[in-house]
Amino acid sequence: MNKADRGCRNFHIKDEKHRRSKYGVILQSLTAFTREAWPLVEPYVEYRTNWHIEALAGALERVTAGETKRLVVNISPGSMKSLLISVMWPCWEWARQPHLRYLCASHSDALAIRDNLKVRDIITSDWYRERFPLELADYQREKTRFSTTAGGQRIGTGVGGVATGEHPDRVIIDDPHKEAEARSDVERERALRWFDRTIATRGLIRDVRVVVIMQRLHERDLSGHLLARGGWEHICLPMRFESDRADPLDPRTEEGELMWPEMFPDAVVGQLETDLGPYGTAGQLQQRPAPEGAGLFQREWFEIVDAIPAEAQRCRGWDTAATPGGGDWTVGVKIAQNNGHYFIEDVRRGQLSAAAVDSLIAQTTALDGKRCKQREEQEPGSSGKAVIAARSRALAGYDYGGVTTTGAKVVRAGPLRAQAQAGNVKILRAPWTDAYLAELEAFPVGVHDDQIDASSCAFNELTSGPGPLRMVEARWG
Repeated sequence: MNKADRGCRNFHIKDEKHRRSKYGVILQSLTAFTREAWPLVEPYVEYRTNWHIEALAGALERVTAGETKRLVVNISPGSMKSLLISVMWPCWEWARQPHLRYLCASHSDALAIRDNLKVRDIITSDWYRERFPLELADYQREKTRFSTTAGGQRIGTGVGGVATGEHPDRVIIDDPHKEAEARSDVERERALRWFDRTIATRGLIRDVRVVVIMQRLHERDLSGHLLARGGWEHICLPMRFESDRADPLDPRTEEGELMWPEMFPDAVVGQLETDLGPYGTAGQLQQRPAPEGAGLFQREWFEIVDAIPAEAQRCRGWDTAATPGGGDWTVGVKIAQNNGHYFIEDVRRGQLSAAAVDSLIAQTTALDGKRCKQREEQEPGSSGKAVIAARSRALAGYDYGGVTTTGAKVVRAGPLRAQAQAGNVKILRAPWTDAYLAELEAFPVGVHDDQIDASSCAFNELTSGPGPLRMVEARWG
């Protein structure tokens, strides 16, 4: 047993019984601890809580318990996220496990140092020392790092700073991007490389818990980078509630309901939306970033409905790929047409192998029935014709065929856009609705456009009648 381990063990033996009997509530509840410790960091500001603070605290408690190893939290600025996660949580954990080692990073050294000093202010206060006799080591009490006599350590650094050689138990990444730098491919990629090279592999080697907390600033920011890989618990709490992308921890039910109306009433949020503009609002407030320069489709054009006329004509358009586990998606979008209105009725998609693509198309076609046309964008050349011919034979009895496409993707999407802008395109409320709308909003500069291509295929088939797909040039105002 090394010196740190002996110190930790002696600490617990000496004080565990006393602490748990007298301070059991704040030891067991991060929110209770935060409420009592609040005056130490904000002595002139009244403590106010809200459901989202309880939700975040519960998620952090699950990290402490080992139920969650990797957590991404997306929430708007001013929500007390940094104070709770970067300051209160380490202090609370140190009251229970003073040997823990923290590596805490932000987009600047100044912010990392700010939170370091707040942590130090709490643990050196009379209030904390009376309850939890944690001591700082005299040999290391710098602004950027300090240690406990039980072997614990906290290091604060800017993203891109020195992290190699450190062996943390917890990694906290708090706002890794500056707003301006997040729009720069070079600066954004630099932050991602730093994470991948110095942080990402640590949890594979040791039992390291990683928490990333940030507002969304770009499709390819650190949150987008991690969520695309999978394996992360994700908490997403937009400023205004959106029912089609509700987080399980979000108790709100009304569309547009504010997250924290006591602190951010409607007038304040409205002014923020005006100041930030559509791009900033989508990312920083609503946590669904869209690329600047996009906007050929707007979310508000599409009414979300709960039913579609049974007598409508239907066509499903397919945009296929064979990239299991990453890359482009195979997508089938079914559109219904009735009395001059169009309904996005169903979306099937996946990053699939060639065999899995065939299986998905066959299963979906059978479910759609023989009255629903199936059209696939045909790749150029003889190989594209052969693929369509093979699928048509396999689906004998169904109206399955290929369509040839010409012109740019934005041109092919033009007729659908024109009808959407006129208010004639509606979308069925479903689990896939938000992802579909998000891709529409990002088009044509988003990461993916597979759903748009499949939609254009189905829509243009419905509006051009039988036979090969006719391209319709559209002028956009």
